[in-house]
Amino acid sequence: MKNSSSPKTDFQRRLVMYLDGALSNQESREFLTDVRNSPEQLAKLQKEKSFREFLRQKVNRRPVSAALINSIKSKINSSL
Repeated sequence: MKNSSSPKTDFQRRLVMYLDGALSNQESREFLTDVRNSPEQLAKLQKEKSFREFLRQKVNRRPVSAALINSIKSKINSSL
């Protein structure tokens, strides 16, 4: 995954994509290899994983009614 972006920006982009499951298996392996060779990047990965886990555990999502879901879908479909 080489491109012209700065290393910091590239790392941030790859970090988010890795945690979102958006990288291919090969890209994930390459990312983890790179991260294991950098204590700073490894710390950032662990911090981001911890933060995401905190959000999953502590942030309560309110249930959404079927009517609201259908209304949103209808508006999206009518705009296409």
